[in-house]
Amino acid sequence: MMINHTQHRYAMRSHAERSQGLGFTLIELLVVIAIIALIAALLITGLQQASKNARRSASQRSAAAIAQAVDQFRNEFGFLPPLVHDGKCVSGDNDDYRPLLIDGSVAEDGPLFEQTGGAYTYRTVVVWSDGLDFNFFRRRSGTGSDGIALSRGGGGWEDEASWQDSRYSKFSLAYYLTGVLDRDVDGVRGPGFARPIIDGTYLGVGYPVGSARDRFDPLIDVDRRGVQVANDYVEPNEYPEHLLDGSDPRDRSDIYSDYESYQRDALISLVDAFGNAFRYYRWEQGRFENGQLVVETQLDLNIPPVLIDPLVLLMVKNDPARVDEADLTGGSAKIRNARFAIVSAGPDGLFGTEDIKILVDILRVDEPTDVQEMAQLRHNVWLDNAVEVGN
Repeated sequence: MMINHTQHRYAMRSHAERSQGLGFTLIELLVVIAIIALIAALLITGLQQASKNARRSASQRSAAAIAQAVDQFRNEFGFLPPLVHDGKCVSGDNDDYRPLLIDGSVAEDGPLFEQTGGAYTYRTVVVWSDGLDFNFFRRRSGTGSDGIALSRGGGGWEDEASWQDSRYSKFSLAYYLTGVLDRDVDGVRGPGFARPIIDGTYLGVGYPVGSARDRFDPLIDVDRRGVQVANDYVEPNEYPEHLLDGSDPRDRSDIYSDYESYQRDALISLVDAFGNAFRYYRWEQGRFENGQLVVETQLDLNIPPVLIDPLVLLMVKNDPARVDEADLTGGSAKIRNARFAIVSAGPDGLFGTEDIKILVDILRVDEPTDVQEMAQLRHNVWLDNAVEVGN
């Protein structure tokens, strides 16, 4: 079969055109794939953010439910749940950060202490309570460039950057609202507990088996309220917040070794939607002056720094002469009158009160070079906390 030159040129041109068209189609396909990938990335980011927002809202609702249970506890027993001593992570081996016992001596690190030497052995909860060491909730004095020390000696709020505050517990809520402890501690096989008394112990515990005691069911329905109970809760990121021995706060290894073997089964917390323990803060307003309790400035409200915007706290610089220039309460009448708070760390798992090296290490950001940058970093972390307060 003969093909003339015209047909041949047409065939060659058609092939070239088809080839050129194929090239454009590949480029367009790559562009479409890139657009789809971008849209998918945006959708994933949006879904992740939506999930975080939903869980943060759930944590806020849970915090409100826990605060209601704390109010119910106070109405039932006449005092707020005691503040459990969380262990060496709070005391830093310093007696000023350990509760007092009924004989005035200093307790061991908590959360439990094993009573021996009597007719039989039992365990008690180590607490700061309204009945024994009430001033721990009120007095503060500065000891370092980045912390508040709570000392029985009293004193002013002296530090320029005052973030550290050990008036909280990660274990109190599970002990006193749900009754998770073993029978040799609270007198009742959990969940539930015997009647708690003001020194943090339970009525009838430590007395012969069969002693009369009232039994109380949990004050919060954790399933219905969306609160989770976590066993063996030791959070490495929270542990070094109160190190007082000068060690590197980024060393978060082998935390369990700081607890006695009999204490480890009591490391139980109520956790938020992100798996981090709710903190239960306790404080009391006022300072003693000439034998009288006075509240003259906002600093005398003794509000824990975790409830104060770090940028506002920096502006005040702990100087009573400037305290009227800022509102430490953020305009909240509830905080102004509060005596306790339930605080969730939110999506980032950080409260903003941690050592600055911890924040830098976890967030993978450059270390701030001045107090303004430190306060801004803390502010960014602090914003996503979920908080509920009560009195």
